[in-house]
Amino acid sequence: MILTDASRPPASREEVLRDIVDGIAALAGRRRCAVARQVHHSGISLGHLQILWILQEHGPLPVSRLADWLGIGAPNATGLLDRMEQRGLVVRERDAGDRRVVLARMTDAGRAAVAEHDGWKAELIEQLLAPLPMEQLVAVAEGVRRSCHDADRTLAAGGTGSGPADGVPQR
Repeated sequence: MILTDASRPPASREEVLRDIVDGIAALAGRRRCAVARQVHHSGISLGHLQILWILQEHGPLPVSRLADWLGIGAPNATGLLDRMEQRGLVVRERDAGDRRVVLARMTDAGRAAVAEHDGWKAELIEQLLAPLPMEQLVAVAEGVRRSCHDADRTLAAGGTGSGPADGVPQR
């Protein structure tokens, strides 16, 4: 919940940032329950969705690396991928560079499942930004571009920042 009284100016930049974070967290929390129900009724598990999110972000991955990222053993990852492959969400194929390596790759059906379950994020962002005047939207867009650029640079330099890909095991 936003804590700052809108009738008075914020005391500090930190207070404004805290209000933004708290407000987004509150809105996202309300949406999270609806998404969990939607995932349950769609026939895919949250584990399947997590694998799809990882593959969306990083592209095809060796099954062993995917298992590391999920914190499970390769046999468990293989079982999850078996069920996902039966549903047409992923395919497994041999790595052209090393035929011993099996890569998991998301299919068009997997991309559609992610889009179906992630649509709330775009709706939430649009809801937050809709009341802003054009000059503030331009400033937000520039801030997002800068943050993405900074995150890409951090990851390229070894990924020690606080981005979502940090802390992911590397092989």
